Amino acid sequence: MNVREHVLLGGGVAAALAPVLGVQESAVFWASTVLIDVDHHWDYVYRNGFTDWSLRRALAFHRFLFGTRERPEFLALNLFHTVEWLVFAIAAGAWLGSSAVLAAVLGMLFHLALDLVWLGWHRATFKRALSIVEYVIRRRRLRARGLDVDAPYREALAACDPAPRGRLQRGAAAAEDGAT
Repeated sequence: MNVREHVLLGGGVAAALAPVLGVQESAVFWASTVLIDVDHHWDYVYRNGFTDWSLRRALAFHRFLFGTRERPEFLALNLFHTVEWLVFAIAAGAWLGSSAVLAAVLGMLFHLALDLVWLGWHRATFKRALSIVEYVIRRRRLRARGLDVDAPYREALAACDPAPRGRLQRGAAAAEDGAT
């Protein structure tokens, strides 16, 4: 799903939950339905070697990647969309006794449910690993079959790069610019 859909659907559900959760927890619920996607931006920044922080290019990067979802080597991992992150958040909420953290967990679960329905609609349910352990195992299996799991990501970076140069070439060009 795109950010706008998460903002609208999360906001509508948060408003409906306000009488039950309260205004503050309802706002936390809504914010978490949107902010959980920050891991998509981090994925883009990490994969470009921390050289480009553009949100616009990060969104284009992930749109391009979604277009590669039918390729056998494509596998995605979004850290905040994993079971491990949810267990951590639930444990933190329970340990702190914080209704706000638990409202955030509910928002993340709502977001994940929307994502799974959307991925199912596009026949891509199993293209995103829902666990870090699952990702490591599946990635190893794909590589053992001779598939280049990183190829879709390199292609997406190349498609979204404002200057069609690789990471190392960008760094060398920046060094040259600084020397003159």
